[in-house]
Amino acid sequence: MSRATRNRRSFLRVGTASLFGVSLSEITSRLQAAGPVASEVSSKSMILLWLDGAPSTIDMWDPKPDAPDNIRGDFATISTNVPGVRISEHLPKTAEILNRCTLIRSLQHNIPEHGPGSQLMLTGHQPSPALDYPSLGSLAARLTTGTFAIPSNIAFHKPAADSAGYLGSAWNAFELENDSDNIPIGLSLDPSADVERFRRRVALRDRFDKQLDRLGSNGVADSLKQFQQQAASVLEQDTVRSALSIERESEAIREMYGQRFVFGRNALKARRLIEAGARFVTVGFSGWDTHSNNFTQLRNNLLPQLDRVVHALVTDLNQRGMLESTIVCCCGEFGRTPNVNGSAGRDHWSKAFSVLLAGGGFQEGRVYGQTDRLGHEPSEDPCTPAELSATLLKQLGIDTNQTITSSSGRPIRVLEASGIPVGSPSNTAANGFTQPH
Repeated sequence: MSRATRNRRSFLRVGTASLFGVSLSEITSRLQAAGPVASEVSSKSMILLWLDGAPSTIDMWDPKPDAPDNIRGDFATISTNVPGVRISEHLPKTAEILNRCTLIRSLQHNIPEHGPGSQLMLTGHQPSPALDYPSLGSLAARLTTGTFAIPSNIAFHKPAADSAGYLGSAWNAFELENDSDNIPIGLSLDPSADVERFRRRVALRDRFDKQLDRLGSNGVADSLKQFQQQAASVLEQDTVRSALSIERESEAIREMYGQRFVFGRNALKARRLIEAGARFVTVGFSGWDTHSNNFTQLRNNLLPQLDRVVHALVTDLNQRGMLESTIVCCCGEFGRTPNVNGSAGRDHWSKAFSVLLAGGGFQEGRVYGQTDRLGHEPSEDPCTPAELSATLLKQLGIDTNQTITSSSGRPIRVLEASGIPVGSPSNTAANGFTQPH
């Protein structure tokens, strides 16, 4: 484990000398990095379902039933509750809630390689050796109002290309163990900790602070005191431990998400973390690099889990009144070839693939763009990762034209000029896929 990883796992540590063996300076720095001080949480959050390895979206959301056998593949299609829209037969639950989703069938870019392709999709920028761009999650944590009760940017099974880049490591996603109930050290009180003893030590620190106040106060000291108070509150409330405790959910909810699977459990934890105040939660799901046995892997493992989770998240968020304020984005780094190869698989293809969106102010029941008859490239309303990123950031309330000062002091624009939200007056696309204002 790297030193940086160890440091990130000591996020919340409280005490002038020691409160249960943790230091105040560490929590103060982490709280300052977690987000700006604010009394209210901003209205939009996002859950990213990251399909690591590049999903075969031609066998999922953009089937070609009339194409030749070597393109059509093994799967039949089914109707959805959006008139005229058909998807894979192995996504029946998604078909039931597609009227609450936006399906983009015209994503394209020029990097069919996992690492740089992931960077492009996660940041909206072409990878550059001169500058390491931050992921959308890091931008959301840095540029939106958060709450100190919980880290703003959290990830389960974090994509390798997910980085805070020039923002500095303090804005990296806070990684939680992929299939464990363990809470990173310092993120909450140990279950064996004596809460009353903790409170007495906080009170003792407060008495010392009052003595220091008599000697005079300044802005730095006042800010430090505010962070101390917030840190103590975080530990006492035990917000993260509570959010990760999915056994507090009903059996019906846990089963709806698919509690037998890591992906299902993590998706439910993601909803609970958003409910607790997180702004951006990534849930990674690997195994989508299907160069061989594509149809067997999709049929028997990948699609049943994804279908269950997408249906559960959209349904659950909607029932809780959270869907309008929470973006659900499901995608990978690119798609897969229209042609089936000799190993019954599909290879890398970035010239045309699909992304599924829901909530967060996106148009419901909308299919945006389309690909040609054989799925080789978009034939209508092509959409780039920069445009998708700009649209997502706009829905999160972030001005993509603003500049950020990097950790080295350099002013950098949030997104390059080509990153224009789809549907905005300056974008060449005729129509967008967000709700009209």
